[in-house]
Amino acid sequence: MNTLKKIYFLIHVILLGGSIYAQKISSHDKSPEMKYGTVIEVKTNQTIIFKDNLSLTLESFSHKTSLKGITKASTNITLRLNQEEVLQFLSVYSNDHLKSEEELNSFEYTKVIEQKDRTSVSVTSQNNARFIFWKGYQIQLKEFEYDRFIKIIITEIP
Repeated sequence: MNTLKKIYFLIHVILLGGSIYAQKISSHDKSPEMKYGTVIEVKTNQTIIFKDNLSLTLESFSHKTSLKGITKASTNITLRLNQEEVLQFLSVYSNDHLKSEEELNSFEYTKVIEQKDRTSVSVTSQNNARFIFWKGYQIQLKEFEYDRFIKIIITEIP
């Protein structure tokens, strides 16, 4: 009888432990703190849900190295809204530390490039790697910690 109680106790611990583990894996946050226009930290396998049912899940990270030696690290994000779902990416580059704040934080930016003959050329570019535009929302990457988390700002586009 004592052995039977031990077996029952172990089964109970395993089942209870499994449900706690499952809760940790599927981390969903739906709270009034999830506001548009504020910096939000999202961890790997975490889903955040806003009041209007826009949800964002940080699925995974990946990286590539170009022939020029510049590394591109990306995060794979699933966006969902009203039965629609799309996989999108936000990325950083190993040479981002050489870029200006405007270049990193603006979707469209202008920079001056000095030529070999010492003349300057003004070039306007788009920062597609750090921005996602989808269904009236703008998602901007603010911070990137590979295999751990990202920090983003989501705003509604009028």
